[in-house]
Amino acid sequence: MKAKACAVMLAGVAMGAVLSPAAYAQTQTAIAAATGAAPVEAQTDAAQADATQADGSDIVITGFRKSYIDALRMKRDDQGISDSISADGLGRFPDLNVGEALQRVPGVQINREAGSRDATINLRGLPGTYARYTINGQTFADPILDSSTPLGAFNADVFSAIAVKKTIGAGDQAGGLSGIIDLQIAPALGRKQGGFIKIADEYDTLGKYTSPALTAGYNAHVTDTLAVFGVVAYKKERFRRDSIFFNAYSPLSAANAPGFAQYLDYYSPLNANGSCPSGKVCAAGGTGTKGTTGVLFASDQRQAVKFNEGDLFTAAAGAEWKPTDTLRVGVTGFFTRRNLKNNLTNLIEVDMRSNIAQITPTTSPVVQADSNAYVQGVTYANAQLNDSIRSEPLLEQMWDGIANVEWKNDGWRAMAALTSSEGKNNAVQTQIDIRNLPRAGGNGVNGSFNSGGASIDDYQLTLNRNPALIVPAGPYTWSASNQPTQIAANGDQLIVAGSSGYGLNRVRAAQGEVERDIGSVLKSILVGGRYERATYTSQGYRTSAKGVQAQNLNSGVLSDNPYANSFFGGSVPGYLANWPQLSFDQLVARLQPVTVQPGDVVTPTGWINDPTNASYALYNFSVRNTIAAGYGQANLAFTVAGIAFSGYAGVRYEHTDQLINALSRQVGTNGGIVYVPQQFRQKYGNWLPSAYLSADLTDRLVLRGAYYKAFVRPQPRNLTPATTVSTNSTGYAIQYGGYDLKPYSADSEDLSLEWYNRPGGLFAIAGYRKVIRNLISPETRLSRLCPADATQFGLGQLTTIGTTCYSNQLVNGQPAIVTASGNFNQPNPITVTGLEVTAQQNFDFLPGILRNLGGQVNYSYTNVSGTNADGSKAALPGVSKNNVNVIGYYESPVFGLRVIYTWRDQYTLTGGNTFTGGASFVAPRGQLDSSVSLKFSERYSLSLDAFNLLDAKRIQYQVTPAIPRQADYDGRTFTLAFHGTF
Repeated sequence: MKAKACAVMLAGVAMGAVLSPAAYAQTQTAIAAATGAAPVEAQTDAAQADATQADGSDIVITGFRKSYIDALRMKRDDQGISDSISADGLGRFPDLNVGEALQRVPGVQINREAGSRDATINLRGLPGTYARYTINGQTFADPILDSSTPLGAFNADVFSAIAVKKTIGAGDQAGGLSGIIDLQIAPALGRKQGGFIKIADEYDTLGKYTSPALTAGYNAHVTDTLAVFGVVAYKKERFRRDSIFFNAYSPLSAANAPGFAQYLDYYSPLNANGSCPSGKVCAAGGTGTKGTTGVLFASDQRQAVKFNEGDLFTAAAGAEWKPTDTLRVGVTGFFTRRNLKNNLTNLIEVDMRSNIAQITPTTSPVVQADSNAYVQGVTYANAQLNDSIRSEPLLEQMWDGIANVEWKNDGWRAMAALTSSEGKNNAVQTQIDIRNLPRAGGNGVNGSFNSGGASIDDYQLTLNRNPALIVPAGPYTWSASNQPTQIAANGDQLIVAGSSGYGLNRVRAAQGEVERDIGSVLKSILVGGRYERATYTSQGYRTSAKGVQAQNLNSGVLSDNPYANSFFGGSVPGYLANWPQLSFDQLVARLQPVTVQPGDVVTPTGWINDPTNASYALYNFSVRNTIAAGYGQANLAFTVAGIAFSGYAGVRYEHTDQLINALSRQVGTNGGIVYVPQQFRQKYGNWLPSAYLSADLTDRLVLRGAYYKAFVRPQPRNLTPATTVSTNSTGYAIQYGGYDLKPYSADSEDLSLEWYNRPGGLFAIAGYRKVIRNLISPETRLSRLCPADATQFGLGQLTTIGTTCYSNQLVNGQPAIVTASGNFNQPNPITVTGLEVTAQQNFDFLPGILRNLGGQVNYSYTNVSGTNADGSKAALPGVSKNNVNVIGYYESPVFGLRVIYTWRDQYTLTGGNTFTGGASFVAPRGQLDSSVSLKFSERYSLSLDAFNLLDAKRIQYQVTPAIPRQADYDGRTFTLAFHGTF
């Protein structure tokens, strides 16, 4: 018996029928999921969400259950291996943002180190930059800067479903090596007449902040063949993250540790000539009987609070017209703007690394898993104190406009689409520090510290200042050799620094295709083409202290710390509470306007740019990719021995013409810094074959297999094009640009077995293997690390002696030491393999209230194998080997409850190595979220969503948890919302 779908209007359905041909069937299914209406194409019986109770009455499918059944329908109907999430019956994703919602999907992991709730993700064992992001199958201008697409910049209310397409066909947009994240929005003609409203308020326990939100929209069917819609979604954002950093570990020494003699067994003896053996830490009288790397302590600690405040505004409008049964025309517009303009980080740093600091351990040395000895607790005196305030406004914005037309009759289908999109991401930082330095006679600073080892709850930091002077008296002096620093009369420092990045991404595209129905084994033939021009413009600046009005500084720049009584929500009782705050507005009012001299470049934030810093040269460039693509695909459908098969075989070719305009930072003949405009051009082509086949072994059992080749172009700001040469105390440093880097590619094989055991039920297992080639790795080639002829860099002739590269030019009377770094396409492939297991059931066959229960469990496993160009084991940062989601729900016609527990195990971080040479990890973490809904009527309901109920922290460590590196705390978040339709 057909079920009575009780779906209310989806909140924020934003765009019209803008369909990628390859995603056509899946998007039609999303229309049904979003609206309760039947899709244009017939659905398969096995994918229907209909069910009947034991007494023969209809089951009313709403809310959480509806969202999971809709996602199941999309998975069943897709021509490929995919997973999806769907908005629930209240027209929402009950998650903080799109990234939080996506982590429920097998193979997706959210990156919690991303600041300001940017919600970047990993997909199938690969970082987010390996994925392609689309809206209804069409590419858009991602608002990116230094990482992958920030899904926190998209209000989740505007989407009806999100599909994770894990197999790629010839008609799909290229660039998804790990897959495609398709943000789906139901078109106007496929949705119900009427409007909706959502009024919400978010409460964050850390800081006790409230953040109101409003979403409203209306869909009008002007005639049976013409519909229009509009939606706006606004959210105030106010939240914070508290962090504790252990920035450095240093060995105790005879100079800084009274009673140092008791630790001599941990230090290597000196060589006969008085030198120290390579890789050892030596001391006079050292025996090396307990170790040879000294006794280490956490020598640099920071407490920081990042407060985020701003607005997220998303709007969309569209129209769809179907003048005949064969013709459909649509035009849509989408806009989102996330402007966190009031972001501030308040930070205090206790730096004990000076040789004249005094360190007394209060705990005994313990040899940790990295074979080094550590003490967790110390008392200190004469340490450097850095009071810092950092303004870090963030702007993420994107607009997208698409016009499309589709004509279809019984034998033919033709489609054409035009896309225009623009995205921007501006991350601006101004750092102002007041630093009280150690002195030979002492600076009056002392206190105690304990890292807590493996338990951040045992962390402790105390501080005494005598005298309590923080703002030093002038006059201040500045020198070109120390750009960010103004030095006070007593030697203390005023620091004005910070990097600012501006990214602007533009995409213009035209696409067309024709499909001819054939019948029999060859169901249809699809051919198409696409032209795209994508331009990315980057700007970068580095702030200096030159020209600031330091004479205006006084104690008026100090204020009470508003976070002193709530740091880490009180969960770390030993934190430093007597922690002042610098007023950023007061500092800027005193230090600006700056005094500008000829040749100075003033940054957009009103400071003088630091020309000695590479940020200006590295990040001021533009990249234009002109892309021409053609594709063909044969769609198949046949029956063998009573088993129905369907699939496709196709190929796509993409030709890329890349033009880069950049600045090359070099050392001039007079020793000064010069910027030389450079232009780079390269062309390359990529053949991308694909094949997919599914077999309906029974009405409920589906076997799928696929092969495809995909590629990803390097992200411009991560691999800057210009080559720079900088100076240091011993010589020069070359940083090679990445202008000649080629895309990295992968050959992928997928296999999936899915058993739809009953309506709304699924047991599935999927495996995949990706062999990635041309992976971009740090430079290891000797010809680049120490080129014999370096005259192009102004460095003369180079020679390698041992492991050091020397120039025939002199610095301070000695041959200059030259270091070089960069990236290249390494020749060694790496292999990523994975397994995804899903079990989903609703228990509507049970008696009484038990029939309202349901749930899902999914598990993902990822493994990386292979070697890097330098022979080290291959690893991909930010990816956990194991990931689990456990989801349970109770759903009645009036009341709904969903509980989700998400867990991922440890993972390595970008860069891999830390201050003592050990790998840096993020600890395993579990998070419990919940959502409750109450329906008053078919039109009105309330919902309460709760996030991080277990108050989990993010913990980073080096090699072992006993060597902490960083701890982050976000607290709990609750959202109360009223939903209505009219």
